Amino acid sequence: MSGGNSVAGRPTIRDVAAASGVSVGTVSQALNGKGRMDEKTRVRIREAASRLGYVPNPRARALRTGATNTIGLVASLLRSEETTPQSGMSWYLRTAVAAAQESLAAGYALTLVPPRGPHGWVQEFAVDGVLVIDPDPDDDQLSTLRGRGLPVVVISGDPEQTDVTTVSIDWRSAVDLVAAHVAERGAHHLGLIIDSSERQTARGTERAYRDWCAHQGVPPRIAVARLGEGFAQAGEVACAELCDEYPEVDAIYAPLDTVAAGAWRYLAAADRAGSGRRVHLVTSEGQVARTHTPPLTGVDTRREELAVTATRLLLDQIRTGTPGESVVFETGLVVRD
Repeated sequence: MSGGNSVAGRPTIRDVAAASGVSVGTVSQALNGKGRMDEKTRVRIREAASRLGYVPNPRARALRTGATNTIGLVASLLRSEETTPQSGMSWYLRTAVAAAQESLAAGYALTLVPPRGPHGWVQEFAVDGVLVIDPDPDDDQLSTLRGRGLPVVVISGDPEQTDVTTVSIDWRSAVDLVAAHVAERGAHHLGLIIDSSERQTARGTERAYRDWCAHQGVPPRIAVARLGEGFAQAGEVACAELCDEYPEVDAIYAPLDTVAAGAWRYLAAADRAGSGRRVHLVTSEGQVARTHTPPLTGVDTRREELAVTATRLLLDQIRTGTPGESVVFETGLVVRD
């Protein structure tokens, strides 16, 4: 498949065989570290390949070995996130860039996988392993990928999940940081706005917040942003509901940044209406938090570090066939108020 006559001066495996005085099959075995042969012969073949500038045909190698030297990256983006550049696509691309840099350094390409539509790609996608970002529990992507025998590592998944390697943040550390931050500013009644999805960004944060409330001996104050209404609008409505039901709330943690932007819109309007309420708002660090007017304090979810660590774990799993231990990162805080 990589043999035949040279094309445009490019040496072929047949050229290497002729220069080495061996068969094409022997060249293939020598270059792939296989077969039984004298070490001097193997060295001679490799030197001939190097001298001629021979580069194996990647398609032929893939057909022969089953390896593609490619990994996939897929995110369970919500439909509205796909057309909201400042939200889901922003952190998706941050993850992709970090993962691509790590995989390329190891000799692997990174392919971005369509997050929606028919799951035919799950059955047919030609990769050596897959990184999955915060999968929807109702989605069968993970089980299908594992059914194919593909190595999988989940980014921002459930750290308590034992059947797959995950790299995630400590959701409780995020809540603790937010609570301590607003308390330093005199706010002691922390509320939470989470989105209506089943992803860990929402569910993990909710569990952590409820644990924190139980530890503090305070009632949970939670509102759900129903994303079918649009992110900012959902955040605005949820913030109104939270403040109406819990008038004592003086701080809000809204981890989904575009929802937080909508919450701020409500708080600003209430302030202009003379409500007299001062409510601190914290979201996740990212483009929205940085460019919002005013800028918002954000929880650093270590997006790039998660991506690099997950990529390393996936490549190790591809090479060894053994899943690695899951990793949990502590969060940080970028203060802007």
